Amino acid sequence: MDTEKLINRAVVNNEPVFVAYLHSKAAAAGVPVSATFELTARCNFNCRMCYVHSQDSVLCKAQEKSAEWWIALGKEAIEQGVVFLLLTGGEPLLRKDFKEIYTELSKLGFIISINTNGYLITDEIVTLFRKNPPARLNISLYGANDKTYENITGLPAFSRVIENVKKLIDIGTDIRFNGSFTNLNACDAEKIYNISRELNVYIKGTQYMFPPVLAGGKYGDNPCRLSPEDAAQKRVEWLKLIYTPEEYKMRLKSMVEGVDAFELSGDEECGEGKVKCRAGKSSTWVNFRGEMCFCGIAGHSFSIDEYGFNGAWEKVKEFSASIRTPARCEGCRYKNICCVCAAACYTETGDFSAVPAYICRMTECISQLMKKETEGLE
Repeated sequence: MDTEKLINRAVVNNEPVFVAYLHSKAAAAGVPVSATFELTARCNFNCRMCYVHSQDSVLCKAQEKSAEWWIALGKEAIEQGVVFLLLTGGEPLLRKDFKEIYTELSKLGFIISINTNGYLITDEIVTLFRKNPPARLNISLYGANDKTYENITGLPAFSRVIENVKKLIDIGTDIRFNGSFTNLNACDAEKIYNISRELNVYIKGTQYMFPPVLAGGKYGDNPCRLSPEDAAQKRVEWLKLIYTPEEYKMRLKSMVEGVDAFELSGDEECGEGKVKCRAGKSSTWVNFRGEMCFCGIAGHSFSIDEYGFNGAWEKVKEFSASIRTPARCEGCRYKNICCVCAAACYTETGDFSAVPAYICRMTECISQLMKKETEGLE
């Protein structure tokens, strides 16, 4: 991959260029340079759009792997080339042994990031991160007030989350906000963005919600996502928020000219119909049951207890290479502004090779709105 493409990918993904470079090299070599450890599917929030959260917390806890298991897995992973490690859930801080897991994995030398909703950041956790800081905390920001938070998560948690974020900022923690916009909180989008600016925290916003198939949902259905038309409208409104007028104009121009406006996280030279993200190429996911998955959203997993880390990785690589995404997508005039991926095809239709109608409609609407925007700027 040439330097220009690497820089473009790094900028869109808000990651250092060397991270994009390592992933590119790892994909070519078939090495898992990054991994996600899903420590639990339990969560103290009850977000209806979540693709992970298990409603049966008792069964979920019974199926979770021990701290010793995760630490041993970490030793295998780093021997196989993993450098970047994401700890996620559910809500990973729900685990009483989180401190032990995090501390021991840190000693192995991983560059660790953590996904959390920010509600369970206690003084003990602040002290832990002060002494042993993660590379980054990814904190979901679900609303701009307690009422919106309660509507979407079941708890009026906004004030507490923001208070905890400020504590983390005070100790120098690198934080990124994730904004997931649904029909329950899209009205707060601008306020959420303004909060991120006030706190000087980068925010990544998404208007597409995957069907929560792995959490017991139906293919093609997410109970609180926006309609394709509204998601498109909110996408364009979001771009206006996060860019200056000149940057926005340049971004529209690049989108119209065919530069991908969504995440560039895979190998562009991977071949028609093949997986274009990093899943099963340079990145892997281990779920709370101890199974290595092709994708944390689309599943298709292999037992690590049976195959070991390396054996499961070989299975995941093989599975990823076997997937063929819709042929129709390759010739689509909107493909360079479309967020379609193998996981989206599967969770929308139950088939990696089937075209997801929701995403097609959303992308078509985005294109129409962009055209109107560019005409207005001329």
